[in-house]
Amino acid sequence: MTPQLLILAALLTPFIGALVALCLPTRPKAAAWTAVVATALTLAASIALVPVVADGSVHAVHAGNWPAPFGIVLVADAFATIMLVVCQLVILASLIFCAHTLSSYYQRRHLYPLILTLSLGTNGALLTGDLFNLYVWFEVLLLSSFSIMAMIRGKDGRAAAWRYVVINLVSSLLFLTAAGLIYGKTGTLNFAELRLRFGEEESSFLIDSSAALLFGAFGIKAALIPLAFWLPRAYPQLPPAISALFAGLLTKIGLYAFYRVFGMVFSDGTSFPHQNLLFVVAILTMVGGVLGAVAQGDMRRILSFHIISQVGYMALALALFTPLALTAGIFYLAHHIIVKANLFLATSLVEKHAGSSDLGKVSGVARSSPLIALLFAVPALSLAGLPPLSGFFAKFALLQASLAGQEWVASAAIVAVGLLTVFSMLKIWRAVFWGESNESRPAPLLILALTSGVLALVAIAVGLCTGPILAFAEQAASSLLDPSAYLESVLQQSK
Repeated sequence: MTPQLLILAALLTPFIGALVALCLPTRPKAAAWTAVVATALTLAASIALVPVVADGSVHAVHAGNWPAPFGIVLVADAFATIMLVVCQLVILASLIFCAHTLSSYYQRRHLYPLILTLSLGTNGALLTGDLFNLYVWFEVLLLSSFSIMAMIRGKDGRAAAWRYVVINLVSSLLFLTAAGLIYGKTGTLNFAELRLRFGEEESSFLIDSSAALLFGAFGIKAALIPLAFWLPRAYPQLPPAISALFAGLLTKIGLYAFYRVFGMVFSDGTSFPHQNLLFVVAILTMVGGVLGAVAQGDMRRILSFHIISQVGYMALALALFTPLALTAGIFYLAHHIIVKANLFLATSLVEKHAGSSDLGKVSGVARSSPLIALLFAVPALSLAGLPPLSGFFAKFALLQASLAGQEWVASAAIVAVGLLTVFSMLKIWRAVFWGESNESRPAPLLILALTSGVLALVAIAVGLCTGPILAFAEQAASSLLDPSAYLESVLQQSK
C-alpha cells in the first residue's frame, strides 16, 4: 500500500468499525469483536507507516485534491506515526479487557462504537495538518469520552462526569477562540502556512496573544497544574479497563498538540511563546502530581495522580526545547502511554482477583497470584524509572538534557520526583501484594494475562532496544525543530 492509502486506512478503519458496531446494539460480543478487528487493522496500518517515515520523509493526503492551504490535509511524519502505533496498541489492549471485565450495563450502552469513535478522533488529531481540524478531531474524541463518562453511576460518578464535561468545554471554547483570532489575522489555519507566517517579524504580537489561549486549552487537555483538578476526581470513577484507555490517550493527545503547535508552528527553531511559563508549570505539575499520589490510599487514585506527575516530565522536555530534550520527550510520550495503560489494566486484574483496589482492604496478592504481581511489577518499575525498562531511559535522557542546559532546578525535580514515584509504587506493593492471603481467589483469565503481558514485554523490549527507538524519536524531534520536509510535503501542490 502507498503511504497515502495507509494514512486513509488509519483514519477510515475505526470509522467503518464504529458504524458496524453501532448496528449490533443487542449483540455486545459481536460489537466487541468488531472493535478488536478494526483496531487490529488500524494498528497494522500504523506499523506499516513506520518504515515509510523512518528516514525523515513526510507524506500528505490532500482531500479532494485541493491544494494547501485551501483544502483539508492529513500528514504523517515520524512523530505522528510513533503516536499512532502506541495509541492503537493501547486501544486494542483496553478493548480486550473491556470485553472480558465489564458488566452488561456497560456492554449494552454502545460502548464499542464510542471507543472506536474515540480512536477515530485520536487518529484524526495526530494526522491533521491544520489547527481548525485539530479542534474538530478533539471534539470527536471528547464527545466520545463524554458519552463514556456519562455511563458512570452514583452521585460521585455523576459529579465527576459533570466536572469532566464542563472543564473540557471551557478548553474547547479557548481553543476555538484562538483559532478564530488566528484565522482572522492570517487567513489560514494550515500548520505549514502558519509556520511561514509566524516566521515574519511583524507577527510577534499575534503569536503571543493566540498562544496564550492555546496554552490554556492544551493545558486543560493535558492536565497541567493548576488546570488538572478534574482528572484525579474523574478517572478513578471509571472501570480500570476504561481508565486505561483514557489514561493512555486523552492527556497525551493534549501533549501532542502542545508539541505540534508550540514546538513546530509557533516556534522559530530555538524558542516559542510562553516557554518560561511552561517550564514553571511543568515543574509544579511533576511535584504536585507525585505528592498527590503519595497521599492516596487507593490504587486507582494513586495511578490517576501519577498521570499528572508524568505529564509534567513530558511538558518539561518541551520547555527545555533542545534536540535532546525533545527526543527524550517524544520517547517519554510513547513509553508512558503503554506503561500507564498497563498499570490500570493490572489494577483491573487485582480488582477482579481480590475484589477491591483499596490499599487497606487487599493484601497477599503476590502469594495468591504471582502472575498478577509480575504483571503489575513490570510497568510499575518502568514508571518508577528502574533499568533496564523503558522508563529509565526516558528519564535518563531528560536528565541529560536538563544537565546539558544547566537547568539545575529541573534536574533536581527529575531526580526527586523519580524517588517519590518509587516510594508510591512500593506503597502499593507493600499494601496490596505483600503479606498473607488465606482466601481462595480466582485466577486471571488467560487472555487478560496475555494482553497485559504483551504490554509488559513491549516495555521491556523498548528498554532493551532503546537505541533504534531513540533514533526514531530523534527523527521526530528534528522534524519539529526543522520542519522543511513537512512544509515541502504539505505545500508542494500549491507551489
